[in-house]
Amino acid sequence: MKHCYHLFSFFFFTLLFASSVSLSQELKPVKLQLKWRHQFQFAGYYAAQIKGFYKDEQLEVKILPGGPGILPIDNVLNGKADFGVFDPTILLRNDRKKPLVVLATIMQSSPYVIISLKDKKILSPSDLIGRTILVQEDQGWSIFKAILLKEGINANNIKVIPRSKDSEEIIENKADAVVTYLTTQPQKLKGMGYEVNLIRPVEYGVDFYGDVLFSSLNNAYRDTEKTDAFIRASLKGWEYALKHEDEIIDYILTLPGVKEYGNNRKYLKIEAKELKKLIMPELIKVGHMNIGRWQYMLELYQQLGLADKSITLKNFIYNPKEKILRDWLMPAIYLLCGILLVIIIIVIINWQLRERVKIKTRELEAEILNRKRAEDLANDSKEQIELILKSANIGLWEWDLKTNLKTYSEQWCGILGIKQDDLLIDFDPFDSIHPDDLEKAKQIFQQNLSGTRKRELVEFRIKNSNDEYIHILSSSRITVENEQTVKISGIAIDIEKIKKKEIELLKISEELMQSNNELKKFAYITSHNLRGPVVNIVSLFQMINLDKIDDENQVYIDKIGISVDKLDRTLNDLIEIVSHQKPENKSFTIIDFKVELDEIIQSIEMQIVTSKAKFNTNFLVKTMPYSKKYFESILLNLITNAIKYKSKDEPLILDISTTENEEYIILKVKDNGIGIDLEKNKTKIFGLYQRFEPNIEGKGIGLFIIKSHIETLGGKIEVNSDLGKGTTFIIYFAKNIN
Repeated sequence: MKHCYHLFSFFFFTLLFASSVSLSQELKPVKLQLKWRHQFQFAGYYAAQIKGFYKDEQLEVKILPGGPGILPIDNVLNGKADFGVFDPTILLRNDRKKPLVVLATIMQSSPYVIISLKDKKILSPSDLIGRTILVQEDQGWSIFKAILLKEGINANNIKVIPRSKDSEEIIENKADAVVTYLTTQPQKLKGMGYEVNLIRPVEYGVDFYGDVLFSSLNNAYRDTEKTDAFIRASLKGWEYALKHEDEIIDYILTLPGVKEYGNNRKYLKIEAKELKKLIMPELIKVGHMNIGRWQYMLELYQQLGLADKSITLKNFIYNPKEKILRDWLMPAIYLLCGILLVIIIIVIINWQLRERVKIKTRELEAEILNRKRAEDLANDSKEQIELILKSANIGLWEWDLKTNLKTYSEQWCGILGIKQDDLLIDFDPFDSIHPDDLEKAKQIFQQNLSGTRKRELVEFRIKNSNDEYIHILSSSRITVENEQTVKISGIAIDIEKIKKKEIELLKISEELMQSNNELKKFAYITSHNLRGPVVNIVSLFQMINLDKIDDENQVYIDKIGISVDKLDRTLNDLIEIVSHQKPENKSFTIIDFKVELDEIIQSIEMQIVTSKAKFNTNFLVKTMPYSKKYFESILLNLITNAIKYKSKDEPLILDISTTENEEYIILKVKDNGIGIDLEKNKTKIFGLYQRFEPNIEGKGIGLFIIKSHIETLGGKIEVNSDLGKGTTFIIYFAKNIN
């Protein structure tokens, strides 16, 4: 009971101490570390300061400019600053000993680009091989390393040196290219009379966040009221700065170093314009961030080997509710658990005194039974492992460095097509490795000896008994005694058949791509070259004086006319299909669903009046970025089809609505028309020249073109229909269009 009393006291005073500490701290002064020199990139923080938003939150904020040699993450972790501004590279610096937390995301898209002078002819990542590139303390470089790895390019083939200025250093021929910001540097270089080339991450499928507001985990949760106040005031400052850019530019021009580094009103105006494109305040609330997108960035870094697999997003996204849980709820739970534990201990002690003999007897019986089961399981596991290794053709090897004895399993010998008895005592495995892989194998061997080798599969080519090189995957582990490696063991997996299949698939893929390109060229040439002759035939046919043709020839002339008309319509269809190529992202505009619908209704007003069609709309999603030409084609085809296939018994009603999920913006177009028999036509509905009502005039290419448009831009389309009740088309527009 004395022990129980001390345990209860410990829990009680621990709760009181934790509560008193959490209530006693309140910090008013705040230091914010910027990632670079004063410019419009940090306009929101200046606005929050000069408009009094920080003071309204009882904060006195000192804004520290960045520059060469200033490391925002280190300054925050070392306590030189409370908060900092950095980029998604913060993921790579987040570890368990010094955890970081992200408070808000300012830019929804990364501003980093690689800039080079036009005469350097650096147009793609492969053009950087053998070149020199300027980087400021890894800012943005990890994004481009991810792109290089995705493109199969070794980043070690590019020389990286630190930059002390902005992009003007490439004019001085200090390097071939520079990693910098899209919002400022291209405009500066163009203003100096230079033409430049840009490499943007989004063009290679890597679209990360831009500037993020962050802090250390300890600082963020030490006083959540201060952290929440700082976030509120900063985001309010950004909203103000984006609406009053001229006022903020006037202030920035008064800050030290701004004019000295070549900034002026013209450049700050251009920077503000480019910055708005990255922040996207019309579409997304300033500061918004999505944990799914952070997870995507982390997984991409991990897949490409740039981030450790152990890194997670646990506690990475700031959530003040966690602080409340830790400070109040969890200690209360611990106290209740302590009290419950004391009660349980008392009950258990009384019960154990009566049952101790029985328990000991049961433990001895269970120990005997468990040992027998473990022995049986070990024997079964050994047999299962041997069966797995044999079935998977996985060979085992071992090298005793003390005796230099090398041992190889039967499966290992089988991979090389030799017998165990034929192996020489002094067999050297390095003699069988392909010359091009020999240096890599020796390097891995030395890493094993030094204990620095990570356990991972490595691909080699090794010679078999037929003097042919085959591909294997190998992995190894070491045994250490007295801080020295005494044994190396590992596995070898035969992947020769897989490699051959891979080569065959690559060859087939190349052939298919070539065939597809040739088919596109053929379709284009056919439609283009036949257009002129067909137009001439149609014109000549119309010039024939049918009154001077006798009855016998009139029959032939009529048939020729039908054939010419059919050829002309078929060629027009072909031209329409070929002409719809995938638009570039730069041609996208913001589609306002209501405005687009009104324009289409106006363009087919006579058809709508004649059909007496009524429209019900519910646009939960108001806008989206998309190709205007494609969207008009999609919506126009769906509406005209609904009019064409309306019911004769009741007026046409069209219900058009929008919703969204994480991946798509969803458009639904529902009518109460005659419907489609999906049991018969589901596989044909989006096919070319497919018509389901022979009595209704149509070409049968509209739905084919709609589906082509949608899938070209990463979307999809579905259809639900009941005969006599109507049809619903569901279009999924991809949010991230590559």
